[in-house]
Amino acid sequence: MDIVVCTDKWFVMPTGVMMYSVCVNNPDVDIVFHIIVDDTVSAGDRHDLEEVVSSFDGKTVMFYAANKEMLNRLFPAGQYRYDITKTTYYRLYIAELLPKNIEKVLYLDGDVIVRHSLLPLWKMNIEQYAIVGAYDGLSGHLEFYDRLKYPAHLGYVNAGVLLINLHYWREHDVLKLFGEYMNEHSEDIKLHDQDVLNVVFCDKKLFFPLKYNLQHPFLWENCNEYDYRKLEAEVLEARKDPVIVHYTSSFKPWKKYQRRPHPFRSTFNKYQNQTKWKGVKTDNRSLKMRLVNFIADTLRMLKLKSPWEYAYIDISPLD
Repeated sequence: MDIVVCTDKWFVMPTGVMMYSVCVNNPDVDIVFHIIVDDTVSAGDRHDLEEVVSSFDGKTVMFYAANKEMLNRLFPAGQYRYDITKTTYYRLYIAELLPKNIEKVLYLDGDVIVRHSLLPLWKMNIEQYAIVGAYDGLSGHLEFYDRLKYPAHLGYVNAGVLLINLHYWREHDVLKLFGEYMNEHSEDIKLHDQDVLNVVFCDKKLFFPLKYNLQHPFLWENCNEYDYRKLEAEVLEARKDPVIVHYTSSFKPWKKYQRRPHPFRSTFNKYQNQTKWKGVKTDNRSLKMRLVNFIADTLRMLKLKSPWEYAYIDISPLD
C-alpha cells in the first residue's frame, strides 16, 4: 500500500501520530509512506517520522522535497486560513514527484486518525476515475457549485482522504490542467486545491462511504450543511464506528485552545500517548484568530449566541 502525506514543520507531530495509527491498525500490510516535505521540515523532523514506523514490520518511509519554485508553476489562489498553508498545494504534484511505476496511492491529511484496516478502501477498483473520496461536510451548499460552475448532482469531495489514480493523472497531464484552471479562475477558488480537484475532476470522481472520512460537520447537532436525506445512512454508520476520523475543525485535538472539544478527541489522544509526542499540545494561532476566539468566548460568558457557534452531538467516547 502506497500512502502519500504532505507536511511542513507545523504538522510533523500530528502527521507522526496519524502514521502510527495506520501502522497499529494495519499490522499485516506492507506500507510505504511517501512524505512530501518543504524546507521547513528539518533533518530531526524527518528522523522523528522515520522512527514512528521503525518498530513495525513492512513499514517504510520515503521523502520527497517540495519547494516554492514548484508552486510558482501554478497560481496559489484564495485566502489562507491560519491553519492552512501552501503545503496543501503539494498534493497536486503527487504524480510528478512519485516514481512512475506507482499507479495508485492513498492520500491522507495529517489531521486524520485511522482506527481500522484500510484494505477494503485500498482494494476499490478506481480504473475509470481520477480520484475517489467522501462527500465534504459542507457539500450541501449550492454556493459551492454556483461558484465553481459545475452541476450540483456531481457532488463535492473532501480532499483530506483520497484514492488517487496516478495512471489517469499522468495520462491526462493533469498538472497542466490544474495550472490552467487556477490562472483562469483564481477569483472562484476559496478552498484551495480541494476546489481545483473538484472542478477538474467534476465528472471523473467517485465517492466512498463517509466512515472512511468522518469530518466534524457530520457530528454537529441540527446540521444542514450537507444533504441529510441523501447521506443519512452513511452518516449514522460513520458515527457509530468510523474507520478514519478527520479533524477538520480549527480546534484540533492537539491544540491547547479547545473551545469546542471534538467528540473523538480521545481517539487522537490514545494514539498520541503511544508516541514520542505524548501529551504535547501546541498553539500557533494568529493574532487575528486569538481575537476571534476571545470575542466568541466573551459572548458565551455573557450567554449571547456567537455567530461562529455550533454544538456537537452527544456521543460516548469510542476509544
